This record gives sequence, structure tokens and C-alpha cells, in this order.
Amino acid sequence: MQDGYDHMPETDRYPEVARLLTRRQFLKGAGILAATITGLSSGLAGVLSGCDGDGQVGNTTATVHPEQATTTTSVAPTSTTIVTGPETGRDIRIGLVSAMTGPMALFGKADEWWTRLALDFFSDGLVCGDGKLHRFSFITGDSRSNPEHAAMVARRVVVDGRADLILCSGGGDMVSPVVIQAESLECPCLCSFVHWRQFASGSGENSGRPLQWSYAHAIGLEDIAAVYVDLWGRLQTNKKVGFVFADDGGGRMWADAAAGLPPAAAEAGYEAVVPGLYPASTADYGAFISEFIKNGCEICCGAFSTSDFGDFWRQALEQGYRPKIMTVGEGLPFAHALEAVRPQARNFTSELLWQPEWPYRDSITGKTCRELANDYMAATGDHWIAPIAQYARFEWAVDAFKRVGDLDRPRDIVGRLASTKLETCLGLIDFSARVDASLSSNSRRPTDNVYKAPVGGGQWIPGDLFGFEPVLLSAAGSPELPTQALMREMDYNTSTQSPA
Repeated sequence: MQDGYDHMPETDRYPEVARLLTRRQFLKGAGILAATITGLSSGLAGVLSGCDGDGQVGNTTATVHPEQATTTTSVAPTSTTIVTGPETGRDIRIGLVSAMTGPMALFGKADEWWTRLALDFFSDGLVCGDGKLHRFSFITGDSRSNPEHAAMVARRVVVDGRADLILCSGGGDMVSPVVIQAESLECPCLCSFVHWRQFASGSGENSGRPLQWSYAHAIGLEDIAAVYVDLWGRLQTNKKVGFVFADDGGGRMWADAAAGLPPAAAEAGYEAVVPGLYPASTADYGAFISEFIKNGCEICCGAFSTSDFGDFWRQALEQGYRPKIMTVGEGLPFAHALEAVRPQARNFTSELLWQPEWPYRDSITGKTCRELANDYMAATGDHWIAPIAQYARFEWAVDAFKRVGDLDRPRDIVGRLASTKLETCLGLIDFSARVDASLSSNSRRPTDNVYKAPVGGGQWIPGDLFGFEPVLLSAAGSPELPTQALMREMDYNTSTQSPA
């Protein structure tokens, strides 16, 4: 994806600037008090003891230099307040590593919103399995959309921030480095919005080893393939599909001759045209486009970054290639991405990872998906975005901590995570289900450490409130999802260009 979206909040644009927000400012959206936090090597106690104007220990966020971390804590009572109820225990420290800046920043765009939601709801704390009342601290770090930086920040969050649990998301390249650190440091880790195959296989020193500390509510490529094939069957075509994939870890997964997208298409009766894999640094897709034109591919499908897709699509139009169906994997997960491309066409299709219309509820507040989306839009003034549902990781964590008898025993925490059965805003998480490694879209638990989140197939059309809105057309593998419309061919009428 591209840097510098107009919608990117100021705090994402300037990661070097420290900021400290009281709970009152958090909830009112008031001004930011900038502060430089140093001395992480001596611990985060100075951050945790910050006071607001009334002298009350507050719900605070301190964003420090990206090589360090951010801490957010929940409100504690004043020393003059008489508190009845459960005994108060120590804070639960939640680490959060996500892309706040860089090409993948949209994946972290909703983090500030959902952490506010969580801190507001648990301002008095959570009674855990030990019978004590514990407040939450969030220790956050910006991966900068860079795998090496993600690993460094994750280590800081666990070692210096003393996180009890770390959360991450944003694709295999961002998740794997965090998982490797979590496994090495024996810190429980929860992941979402990542392909389960990339999560489970790991990378580097952890490659091929069973994961002991990390679990994922993940995406299945086999589920994406099922909705793509279902979408393509909605229109009359010659059933020739041109595929475009990058020569990187993700692209090779999509293109895999045994378990990727081309064999799934072939099994459904489509002719797959795969000219090869393009170098990750390329800016020239002419040879691929020529091959698709020569073979008469009325369907085109690729797994791109948003910027790569923008280059490919511009060149396709210049060469006169106008497929009936253009399906974009990974590169069009959010409306912001499509608006950035300015594609001079509409009715692109893609996988959908979450929508306000999905029939789930937040297990903490009881809010529906629509209510969560409305809350986000009211708080930010921006288009709802699928990463709202990454809040489900926190739901999962809360459910586990309710059952944890000793916060100082990480194996107790990971054991509770591994025994979760919970309905979340991103659907069911059920680790009581048996493992089915068949690579079928009907398998919900393909490996011990993964339960799959639902995936829909949709089409991007002009919206009433925003430039583009996704409508759900296919729920193959997730029949509970409500389909909304009929499939349409690509529309190249220049009068229907995306808004400027």
C-alpha cells in the first residue's frame, strides 16, 4: 500500500513525537500533550505513574521513539477513594505491535479507536481467574511496515515493556517476525488478519518448528479461492483466468502449484494462464498483460500490494486490456486503497475480511458489527475499515484472562488462550474443534494453533457516503454471512471514474 494517505491521523504521521494523553483527553478527543519519554532501560514506571490535572492516576498513553514502546494504562482510584469489592491486583500488560506508518499503515489505522473502547469499558478493571481486579496497560510499538523493525519493536515490548501478552497483525511479513520473538521469549501471542499458512510455517530460526506460544484467528487462502471461484461463476465468460503474483513469500503461496489459486481455478473448470512471477521491485507488467490479451483472458486475478496494483492497472488500460472480471487479492482490502489507486473503472472484486453487516457481536460490550462501525465513524469522521475487527484479538485475550489463575505464569495464560471457545465481532473462535488439515474451505481449524475467521467475496461499487463501498456477493464457506447484491461486469465508462 502507499504511504501518506490523506486520512492518516497526525499521530501516525509523526511517530518520532512522544505524546501523553489522560483518560479525560482520550474520551473527549482533546489536545495532545507531547512529551519525550526516555530511559526505557530503567523500566516504564515513570510512564505508568503519570497524573492528570487533578492528581489522579490516569488512563495514559505515552508514545515514545519507535525503537522503544508506548504505554496506555487504565484508571486507578485516588488515594482518598474508598473502594469495595475484589482485591486489586497488578496491571495486565498487553503488547500491541502494528504498522502505524509505512505502506501497511491501514492495518493499524483502527488501533487507537479500539484501545480507547477497551480502556473505557474496563476503566474499573477486569476480575481475572485469581479473583482479583486487574486494570489494563497497552504497550504499543510501530513496526513501520518493516519486518526487521517489527521484530525489534516486539522484543522491546516484551523485554522492556514486560508484556504478559502480545498482539499483532498485518500479513505474514509483519506477523512472522513478531511470532518469532514471542516464541523465543516465551510470551503468549495472538494474531489476526494473516494467512494461516504463513503464520503456521513461521520464518527464519522458527521455520518448521511447532508453535508453542502463538495462536491466530487467521485467513485461509482456500477460503479466498472458494469465494473467487464462486464469484467468477456468476457471469458468463470464456473461463480463462490470467494470474499475476509477485515473486515473494506471499506471491509464491498464492501461486503454489499444489495448494494455491491456479489449481483451485483449474479444479473448477477454468483455464489458468500464469506467465510467471513478477519481481517484487518491478514497475513493468507489459509482458503479463500481453500474455493475457493473447490468450483472451476475460478474467484477471492477482495478489498485489496497493501500489503494485495501481501500476499494473494503469498499464493494462494503456495496453487496451479490459477483462470482464478483475479480482484483486490483498491490494484492495479497504476503501482507502481503492480511492488511492483512482482506477478509472468500477466493480472490482476482492475478498472481504469484515463488514458492518456481518451478524456478529462484540463479546465485551455486546455491540453489533454495525454499531462498532458507527462508533468508529463517529469517533474518527472516517470511512469504516475492516481492521476494526482486529479488536477481536482483545476479546480473545479478555476471555482468557477471566480464566487465568496466575498472571505471572505465562504457560497458564497460553493454556487458556488455547482452550478458547468464544463468539467475537470477527466470528467464532473455537479451539475445542478437531484439527482438519485437509486444506478444505470447510475446515475451520487447519492446525493446532489456528482457528479460521470467515472470508467473504465482494465487489466495490460507488458509495453514498464514501467513494467506494464493498457489497458482499459470496459467502462460500461462511453461510451465515448475508449476501447483498448480484455480480456485475467491470464498468469502463469514463463517466464512472472514481472520485478525485
